Amino acid sequence: MLSIDDYVGPWKDSPDWDAIRQANAASLLAKCADLEAEMIADGVEFPVNPKTGTQVSGEVYGGFRPQSCPIGASHSNHKEGRAVDVYDPDNRIDQWCMAHQPKLREIGIWMEHPDATPHWAHWQSIAPGSGNTVFRP
Repeated sequence: MLSIDDYVGPWKDSPDWDAIRQANAASLLAKCADLEAEMIADGVEFPVNPKTGTQVSGEVYGGFRPQSCPIGASHSNHKEGRAVDVYDPDNRIDQWCMAHQPKLREIGIWMEHPDATPHWAHWQSIAPGSGNTVFRP
Protein backbone atom coordinates (compact mmCIF):
# COMPACT_ATOMS: atom_id res chain seq x y z
CA MET A 1 0.00 0.00 0.00
CA LEU A 2 1.11 3.51 -0.72
CA SER A 3 2.12 5.53 2.31
CA ILE A 4 2.17 9.30 2.72
CA ASP A 5 5.99 9.12 2.79
CA ASP A 6 6.00 7.17 -0.49
CA TYR A 7 3.61 9.68 -2.02
CA VAL A 8 5.36 12.89 -1.00
CA GLY A 9 8.82 11.49 -1.70
CA PRO A 10 11.57 14.10 -1.61
CA TRP A 11 9.08 16.99 -1.32
CA LYS A 12 8.09 16.62 2.37
CA ASP A 13 9.84 19.90 3.25
CA SER A 14 8.38 21.81 0.30
CA PRO A 15 6.28 24.84 1.28
CA ASP A 16 3.75 23.51 -1.23
CA TRP A 17 3.19 20.41 0.94
CA ASP A 18 0.73 22.32 3.10
CA ALA A 19 -2.14 21.10 5.31
CA ILE A 20 -4.70 21.22 2.49
CA ARG A 21 -2.57 19.17 0.11
CA GLN A 22 -1.71 16.74 2.90
CA ALA A 23 -5.43 16.25 3.58
CA ASN A 24 -6.06 15.77 -0.14
CA ALA A 25 -3.29 13.17 -0.25
CA ALA A 26 -4.64 11.34 2.80
CA SER A 27 -8.05 11.08 1.12
CA LEU A 28 -6.48 9.92 -2.16
CA LEU A 29 -4.34 7.28 -0.48
CA ALA A 30 -7.28 5.93 1.54
CA LYS A 31 -9.16 5.40 -1.73
CA CYS A 32 -6.07 3.88 -3.31
CA ALA A 33 -5.78 1.46 -0.37
CA ASP A 34 -9.40 0.39 -0.83
CA LEU A 35 -8.84 -0.18 -4.54
CA GLU A 36 -5.56 -2.03 -3.96
CA ALA A 37 -7.25 -4.34 -1.45
CA GLU A 38 -9.87 -5.27 -4.06
CA MET A 39 -7.18 -5.86 -6.64
CA ILE A 40 -4.92 -7.90 -4.35
CA ALA A 41 -7.92 -10.11 -3.49
CA ASP A 42 -8.16 -10.78 -7.24
CA GLY A 43 -4.48 -11.72 -7.41
CA VAL A 44 -3.08 -8.46 -8.80
CA GLU A 45 0.45 -7.73 -7.61
CA PHE A 46 1.87 -4.27 -6.99
CA PRO A 47 5.57 -4.30 -7.87
CA VAL A 48 8.08 -1.90 -6.38
CA ASN A 49 9.57 0.66 -8.74
CA PRO A 50 13.37 0.21 -8.60
CA LYS A 51 13.83 3.95 -9.19
CA THR A 52 11.71 5.13 -6.25
CA GLY A 53 11.83 2.06 -4.01
CA THR A 54 8.02 2.36 -3.69
CA GLN A 55 4.90 1.66 -5.74
CA VAL A 56 5.10 5.22 -7.09
CA SER A 57 6.06 5.35 -10.75
CA GLY A 58 8.67 7.53 -12.41
CA GLU A 59 11.86 8.79 -10.83
CA VAL A 60 10.69 11.65 -8.57
CA TYR A 61 7.45 13.08 -9.94
CA GLY A 62 4.96 10.17 -9.81
CA GLY A 63 3.36 11.24 -6.56
CA PHE A 64 3.12 14.73 -5.12
CA ARG A 65 4.64 17.45 -7.27
CA PRO A 66 5.60 20.87 -5.97
CA GLN A 67 4.33 23.86 -7.93
CA SER A 68 7.85 24.37 -9.32
CA CYS A 69 7.80 20.94 -10.98
CA PRO A 70 8.21 21.28 -14.75
CA ILE A 71 5.79 18.39 -15.34
CA GLY A 72 2.08 19.21 -15.38
CA ALA A 73 0.10 22.40 -15.19
CA SER A 74 0.02 24.69 -12.21
CA HIS A 75 -2.40 23.28 -9.64
CA SER A 76 -2.67 19.95 -11.47
CA ASN A 77 -4.05 17.05 -9.47
CA HIS A 78 -0.53 15.83 -8.68
CA LYS A 79 0.36 19.32 -7.44
CA GLU A 80 -2.76 19.44 -5.26
CA GLY A 81 -2.28 16.00 -3.69
CA ARG A 82 -5.12 14.40 -5.64
CA ALA A 83 -3.28 12.12 -8.11
CA VAL A 84 -0.64 9.40 -8.12
CA ASP A 85 1.09 7.37 -10.81
CA VAL A 86 1.30 3.74 -9.69
CA TYR A 87 4.17 1.66 -11.06
CA ASP A 88 2.69 -0.83 -13.56
CA PRO A 89 5.51 -2.24 -15.73
CA ASP A 90 3.38 -5.03 -17.26
CA ASN A 91 0.16 -2.97 -17.44
CA ARG A 92 -1.66 -5.55 -15.30
CA ILE A 93 -2.96 -2.89 -12.93
CA ASP A 94 -4.41 -0.91 -15.85
CA GLN A 95 -5.93 -4.09 -17.31
CA TRP A 96 -7.71 -4.90 -14.04
CA CYS A 97 -8.95 -1.32 -13.71
CA MET A 98 -10.32 -1.28 -17.26
CA ALA A 99 -12.23 -4.51 -16.56
CA HIS A 100 -13.61 -3.21 -13.23
CA GLN A 101 -14.55 0.41 -13.91
CA PRO A 102 -17.70 0.32 -11.74
CA LYS A 103 -15.50 -0.63 -8.76
CA LEU A 104 -13.23 2.37 -9.40
CA ARG A 105 -16.23 4.66 -9.56
CA GLU A 106 -17.69 3.15 -6.36
CA ILE A 107 -14.41 3.77 -4.51
CA GLY A 108 -13.97 7.26 -5.96
CA ILE A 109 -10.99 6.75 -8.24
CA TRP A 110 -10.74 8.02 -11.80
CA MET A 111 -7.92 7.04 -14.13
CA GLU A 112 -6.22 8.15 -17.30
CA HIS A 113 -6.68 5.78 -20.22
CA PRO A 114 -3.93 3.14 -20.32
CA ASP A 115 -2.98 4.27 -23.83
CA ALA A 116 -1.68 7.48 -22.24
CA THR A 117 0.10 5.79 -19.33
CA PRO A 118 2.51 3.10 -20.53
CA HIS A 119 4.00 1.22 -17.57
CA TRP A 120 2.10 3.19 -14.93
CA ALA A 121 -1.50 3.72 -13.84
CA HIS A 122 -2.62 7.28 -13.16
CA TRP A 123 -5.23 7.38 -10.39
CA GLN A 124 -6.90 10.49 -9.07
CA SER A 125 -9.48 11.23 -6.41
CA ILE A 126 -11.35 13.89 -8.32
CA ALA A 127 -13.45 13.45 -11.45
CA PRO A 128 -12.15 14.92 -14.69
CA GLY A 129 -14.24 17.50 -16.51
CA SER A 130 -15.83 14.76 -18.62
CA GLY A 131 -16.92 12.84 -15.54
CA ASN A 132 -15.75 9.63 -17.20
CA THR A 133 -14.20 6.98 -14.96
CA VAL A 134 -11.51 6.47 -17.60
CA PHE A 135 -10.44 9.59 -19.45
CA ARG A 136 -7.83 10.82 -21.89
CA PRO A 137 -5.71 13.76 -20.75
